[in-house]
Amino acid sequence: MHAWEVGNARAAGGVHPKTSLEAGSLFFRIALSHLTRHIFAETGACAETFLLAAAGLEASLSRRIREAADSYHGFLLNQVHEAQEAERRRIARELHDRIGHGTSVAHQQLALSEAYRATDPARASAKIVVVQQAIQETMDNLRQMTSELHPQTPVKNLEKSLLDFLEAVGDDSVSIAFDVNGDESWVEPRVLDESFLILRETVRNALTHGDPTIILLKVDIAPHALIASARDNGRGFDPANARERGGVGLTSMRERAELLGGTVAVSSEPGGGCLVELYIPLRGQAGGPDDA
Repeated sequence: MHAWEVGNARAAGGVHPKTSLEAGSLFFRIALSHLTRHIFAETGACAETFLLAAAGLEASLSRRIREAADSYHGFLLNQVHEAQEAERRRIARELHDRIGHGTSVAHQQLALSEAYRATDPARASAKIVVVQQAIQETMDNLRQMTSELHPQTPVKNLEKSLLDFLEAVGDDSVSIAFDVNGDESWVEPRVLDESFLILRETVRNALTHGDPTIILLKVDIAPHALIASARDNGRGFDPANARERGGVGLTSMRERAELLGGTVAVSSEPGGGCLVELYIPLRGQAGGPDDA
């Protein structure tokens, strides 16, 4: 395997170059010990030959480690670039769906109001009411979007952060039941952050694409794992065609969980609502829901 392939593989597996350097250093010491015995005990070569061999070994190892490190950083930069592009596409979609739609409705209803103003004043006034509602909805969506684009502060309390989010996106037409059990002190800050982002995206997808009347959100925290689920009674979808329901969001949720050694499972069918299940092992324990 080429050094750049090693670098890519280690970056994909989350192996830091420091680990490669430590491994290379260990290999050099072992190889040097063997080389010393071979040169002096078996060949009787002079010290100059030994130094040349040692320098060649060190140069070869250093070159491979540098190449692997360069590849590692290149891989990470590419991942960052792809994440930025995905975020730009998401923002573009959100602007189109949540801002563009309301603006279009307001423009259309204003035109109709103008058309009815002379012949049917009551109908024209009704159109103005629709315009006001569309503008208000657009303003609410814009405030929510700008709030979401602010830098994410660390989650100090998962339950409170989720409650604040649910209150911000609350809709009288949707009943949301929320329950958290367990001690959050068992969970590392990074896991709290990522769990919040995953569950936030889950609820957002349900509200945006599912048109549910009920969402049940539950989080159970044990010493060995954080287990959460979100179930809604919305229109459902075919997971094989996930792009129809926040495909990028679902992919992002899975990637976030995988980086923590966890999983996100999605169960749904058209007309049957949706169930999203999150499992994250705690304190470095590997496994899955079946091991809980």
